[in-house]
Amino acid sequence: MNAAQGVIVCGVDGSAASRRALRWAIDEAVKRGAEVHAVTAWTWDGLEDLGAPTTPTEALERAQRILDATVDEVVAGLDEVPVVERTCERGEPSDALAAAASGADLLILGSHGHGSIHDKLLGSTSERTVHHAPCPVVIVPDPRLVEKNLKRLEEKRRRTEASHPVQVV
Repeated sequence: MNAAQGVIVCGVDGSAASRRALRWAIDEAVKRGAEVHAVTAWTWDGLEDLGAPTTPTEALERAQRILDATVDEVVAGLDEVPVVERTCERGEPSDALAAAASGADLLILGSHGHGSIHDKLLGSTSERTVHHAPCPVVIVPDPRLVEKNLKRLEEKRRRTEASHPVQVV
């Protein structure tokens, strides 16, 4: 790889948000003449949930299937596709993605938009990754939630204005 080309790392978990982020990363890589490193983080803690992998090998294979299916779906039909390197990294997503972005020009993530309660209880992968990333991070919003979030913000603005009217003196 020519160092001048650059590298864009993109987190991939098979969700609609990560597919949109990967598409954004590919478009940006084409503009820059860069390559994309698509990364899926995986863990295995030995605790078996219903349908969960029962061995570390199964967990890695599942992550690889998710990564391959997502990349294949996103690049299908595109006229121009940069080099897309596929990597499965063991570890918590925020740690694995920050480590994978070492030396990268950009790290791209899709926002799941679980909501404030989920984020307060479990934390946001995007938020944790932003704090640990060694390069600029782009968070691509989940398109299904954009309109909902805009309405929520407008309602919050109206409530704030109603409870704190501006007084002209």
